[in-house]
Order: sequence, then C-alpha cells, then structure tokens
Amino acid sequence: MRALLLATPILASVLISNSVAAEADELMGSTSALPEAPIGHVQPRAQDFSANSPANQAEQQRLSRFDAKQQKLDDALDKKLNICRC
Repeated sequence: MRALLLATPILASVLISNSVAAEADELMGSTSALPEAPIGHVQPRAQDFSANSPANQAEQQRLSRFDAKQQKLDDALDKKLNICRC
C-alpha cells in the first residue's frame, strides 16, 4: 500500500514534466518566425566617438537649452506651490 502511495505522486510528476517538455518543444519550433538582427549592425565603440565633433556640440547645446528651460519651469512651479521650508 505504501509503495502505491509513493508511486502515484512520482508517476504524476513524470507525466506533468513530459507534457511541459512537449509544449516547450512546440514553442521552440516556432522561433523561425522571429525577426533577425540586420547584417552589419554593430554597437558603437569609444574610438568611433569624437568628443569635439559638430554633431556632439549641437547635441550638447540642445541639452543645455532644455536643461535651462526645465530649471525655469521648476522654479516657477516652486513659487506656485508656496512650500514652507522651515
């Protein structure tokens, strides 16, 4: 009787694991539908970056203008909130 009680959960776990494995195999077969990375796509490297390039200078100026605008908006919001910082 004890052998039957021990064998039942073992058999159930084997059957469950087999069904999970079968489902995983079905899913693995459908990976061909996934898009692939374009050929020749490479991550940028440090030596590809020029710190004083015109594009970098323009980006830094754009970010500086954005930061100044955000700071003005933050200051205006602080004045509107009238928070006591005692």
